[in-house]
Amino acid sequence: MTESERPDSLGVERAFLDANVIRGQQTTDVLLSVANRRVFEPRWTEHVIDEMRRNRPEGLSEADIDKRIRTMNRAFPNALTETPPQGLQDQMQADPKDRHVLAGAVHSGSAVLVTDNLKDFDPPSSGPHAMRVESLNQFLIRKLDENPERVQAALQDMLNRYKRDPRTMSTLIDTMAQGQELRQFAQKLNTVVPPEQRGSLPVLAANQRGSAQHAAFAGVAEPGRPEAPATTPEARKGGAATGAERTKDTEQDK
Repeated sequence: MTESERPDSLGVERAFLDANVIRGQQTTDVLLSVANRRVFEPRWTEHVIDEMRRNRPEGLSEADIDKRIRTMNRAFPNALTETPPQGLQDQMQADPKDRHVLAGAVHSGSAVLVTDNLKDFDPPSSGPHAMRVESLNQFLIRKLDENPERVQAALQDMLNRYKRDPRTMSTLIDTMAQGQELRQFAQKLNTVVPPEQRGSLPVLAANQRGSAQHAAFAGVAEPGRPEAPATTPEARKGGAATGAERTKDTEQDK
């Protein structure tokens, strides 16, 4: 039985993680803490791990990123999936440099590809190569909506492991809200946690187009939805704005 033929254990959604959502310490900690609570099953390939290593945050040594990779693979021994066949990669509707990512998601039997390069993917909405594609914020907000108690418990597990700030939920929410990578998730989480655990940054009160959830899900394409984007990744890239704000990731002492 191939990876794509195996059912998700106990109905837990399988999610393929692109390198750009696991390159930073904080995003990796949040994702894998949530996965550790069986909210989803993570998947990646060696190619994705190599990209993660090459694009590690500035100031993080190769030895440190390799240590994190070893920890990830030990914690989730089923996450590292086999390289998808070249023939499958060639069929993917994605930017040529990212076809291996979409093929990895399809080949691993994942239900969703989590990436912050949404413009580079245009999978079909039905058929054997259909794939839901979500940004990191979109994915975490959806998981919080589906299982708020378990997601909050996962974040508390993470805080309990930390030896320095953030060590409380309110501080964590403020920390996530300071950068773009997890800001929408922080805004949503701030409306779910008890009042005494809420963050205090003004940006957390921002209400874009009605709600953080509405903003996060604008334009999401998923299998079975006829309104999936019709343009190719190349066409969308041609008109896309450049210079998105970057935030600096810092390694968290454990």
